[in-house]
Amino acid sequence: MYKGSIFEDLRNGQVISPCIWDCFSLKAVEKTGFRCALVSGAAVAANAIGLPDIGLMTFDELLWVTERIVKAADIPILVDADEGYGDSPINVYHNISRLVDAGVKGFTLDDGMGVRGYTRLEESFKTGKKPYDVQDTDKWLAKVKAALDAIDGTDCVCIARTECLPVLGFDAAIERCQRAVDIGAPMTLINRISTLEECRIVGERVGGWKMYPDITVDQNGKSVVSCDDIYPYGFNYVTMHYLEKGAMWGMIDYGKHNFAARNTEYSYNHDMGGYTREEIRSFLGTNEKEWLEMERDFYAGVLKK
Repeated sequence: MYKGSIFEDLRNGQVISPCIWDCFSLKAVEKTGFRCALVSGAAVAANAIGLPDIGLMTFDELLWVTERIVKAADIPILVDADEGYGDSPINVYHNISRLVDAGVKGFTLDDGMGVRGYTRLEESFKTGKKPYDVQDTDKWLAKVKAALDAIDGTDCVCIARTECLPVLGFDAAIERCQRAVDIGAPMTLINRISTLEECRIVGERVGGWKMYPDITVDQNGKSVVSCDDIYPYGFNYVTMHYLEKGAMWGMIDYGKHNFAARNTEYSYNHDMGGYTREEIRSFLGTNEKEWLEMERDFYAGVLKK
């Protein structure tokens, strides 16, 4: 489990945080040099229960996965906590307290609704009508206040996240974030911002730290913003999704070769880009030497010579 300070990391520079869903994806992040990771609700829902991220996963299912990831991690772990998994601030207080007890170093808490249904379909956005509901500002802020109380005195960062941009507009989203900062939220996130100009405006009008919601690419395959360009505007926490695609590609690639050959020569002999067999065993969690040595030592003092 990570023992350092996420606040210190954020003060020292921009933190880039890939989205993960289990201990394997965690290790892939650690082995490639990233210093932080975020447990993605969408990725956990797809992996752990085989369902889309539309409000079907329970908090206990998210927590079960998160606890195991945090215990295995050598880097700080943050969590997508959606709307807090409850309509009341006391639901949020209880659930965030459980995340803190698990060792989580931060979380997003949004103003969306627990029911995230068909109004989020793409065609709903094209009608010009309100695409979906968001929580009343004061009710959301009460949740943020409850979360801040739950983490008081801990090294855990609350990221107040608003989903209201396509519903109420840019100015309303900025106002919500600033009100969250005013009651003590150290970081905010306006979901669906996607341009450098929007980042500049947010940086000028909203205090505190900002999170950028997933670096993506435009229709030409180029990054929509640069991490370096948005950092001066206070965006010192940036997430990205790529592990889902990478994991599925690797599994399908190995599967196709093994299926065609009717053996495992291709996958077994593959060096994953030049890693040694011992390194690969370590990546895959099959290096049990330390555990067996510990077991041997437990026996050493009691076995008859």
